[in-house]
Amino acid sequence: MTLQDHLVTVMLSNCTDDDAHRVLSHLGVLAGAPGPTPAPAGGGSHAPAHPTVWTAEVDPEAGPPEAGSDARAAALDGSVALNAQGSPHGVQALRDVLAQAFTVEDTGSVSGDQERDCQFRLTAR
Repeated sequence: MTLQDHLVTVMLSNCTDDDAHRVLSHLGVLAGAPGPTPAPAGGGSHAPAHPTVWTAEVDPEAGPPEAGSDARAAALDGSVALNAQGSPHGVQALRDVLAQAFTVEDTGSVSGDQERDCQFRLTAR
């Protein structure tokens, strides 16, 4: 398998900036980033008034950036809608990494010949 076989495109929506930051940090996308993502104008940590989607490519085989990050990551304020697209193995590995810190509910999936598209709802444990 190549690195491309492991990469999964992740899209987060229907959540606050802080919750998106917590999920992306757990996935290692924002490793070492200082604090929450900047809030939109007039925002704070509340859900933005307009739809916002956070997108990243992750390698779930790399796992969470640090063993101690699970407690901070699991402290979601609300639910997060996550769409994952990649190889069946990559998407399953991503789900396993997410389940280390969050309650993961499968809300839908579509499988193709070489790719899988899954929707999850993440909540705090």
